[in-house]
Parts: sequence; structure tokens; C-alpha cells
Amino acid sequence: MRNRLERKSKPAQVALDYRPEDPKGMQREVRATIESGTRSIVLTLDHLETLDIAGVRGLIVLLRSARAVGGELALRTSSPQIRRSLAVTALDRLFHVNRQEAA
Repeated sequence: MRNRLERKSKPAQVALDYRPEDPKGMQREVRATIESGTRSIVLTLDHLETLDIAGVRGLIVLLRSARAVGGELALRTSSPQIRRSLAVTALDRLFHVNRQEAA
């Protein structure tokens, strides 16, 4: 009975800070989060100054990894520069991008 209650208490969505400098760690964290029952993850990009090719590649790998175990990723940023990078690389077509206003 307890396991059934624990499954119901899993959040529908979890926010994680994207760490392009740790692609393997991010991949493990995303997979573990999805396998624990949370199917939707929002990666927060606000702490990034730029999004280079390694960061773009990492986002694509994470998206494929999440979908392979039945999950989905979205991105959140308030940075106009990061949003431009997402548009230029067409990642805004692969991911849902939430616009977060700066506090």
C-alpha cells in the first residue's frame, strides 16, 4: 500500500539546472528522475551566459535519453541571448521553451 501512495506523490514536473559541463551526470540525473516516476522535466538555462555547440549537443542527447525512457524535456530561460541561440540552432522546434521573467 505504501508504494502505491509513494507513486501518486511523485511530482508531475521537476525543474533541474542544466549543467553542460557535466553531460554524463546530467544524463544520469534525467534518466533517474524519469525512471522514478516524474515524466516531465524542465531544464533551467538562466545561469548560462552562452550556449555553445557542446551545450547544444548535450541538450539533444538529454532529449533523446529522456524520450527513450518515456519522458519529456522542456527548457526555461529569461535570457534573450539564450533564446536567440535556441532559435538559431532550431532547438526551439525540438523543445518547448518556457519564457521565465527575471526576478
